[in-house]
Amino acid sequence: MNSENYILIADSHIREDTAEDFFAMLDRIRSYGPGSVVFLGDIFELWIALDGYETGIHRRFLDWCREAGKHFEVGFIVGNHEFYVTERYRDCFSWISEDSHTSADGIRFLHGDLINRSDTGYLLLRTVLRSRLTRFVLKILSGTIGPRISEHVRTALKPTNQQHKRQLPMRYLEEYSRLAAADRVKQIFAGHFHRYEQLDFPGGVPVTILPAWSASGEILCLMPDHQICCRPWRELLTMPSFDFLPTSSGRLPAG
Repeated sequence: MNSENYILIADSHIREDTAEDFFAMLDRIRSYGPGSVVFLGDIFELWIALDGYETGIHRRFLDWCREAGKHFEVGFIVGNHEFYVTERYRDCFSWISEDSHTSADGIRFLHGDLINRSDTGYLLLRTVLRSRLTRFVLKILSGTIGPRISEHVRTALKPTNQQHKRQLPMRYLEEYSRLAAADRVKQIFAGHFHRYEQLDFPGGVPVTILPAWSASGEILCLMPDHQICCRPWRELLTMPSFDFLPTSSGRLPAG
């Protein structure tokens, strides 16, 4: 019944002490049986995909993705709280990307942290943290002070982007939307900004920004007719498709 629907999840920021509700949702998704599940980044509060830094929740998530991928597509967009996942775990997902992924039917998925080019401090920090040198240093320190360094990385990420997240970078979103239209993209879905918005830009394609699961427990269902339903997961995953209703009175005009 749901085999053509996308389920989208963004910014769950799970930790060991907050993971059970998230995994209960994943179990429900298996029963729901979508066509695709797409994780739009920052699924973990911190995920450094190196020996000595991963915990049980990372392994549990990967096990779920491997098994779920036998039944439906599982896509993963790396967020700004996840590092080196692509190199190590590409085979755990139907597809994985460091920046964006466009489906065969013209749906583009991204995390969203790279849209605002004015946030130069964050973009520099992102480049440094993802460099081969940083990866090498973290790897050789994994048995000593590496985990303590990773905690500093986690706290350093907290203030980054906060000023830029308070207001959506409309100028850059509009530019991205118009460029996507030129690439024949039909819709864009992003996370990162921790708020739910549906935006229309003149000459561009519709942009939907997902709410943070960590704050709202909400996920989004995209149906084949492009109807969108964004609801708390316990509610959405028990709704028949014919009960889905739009979650806002209309898209916000922008630009």
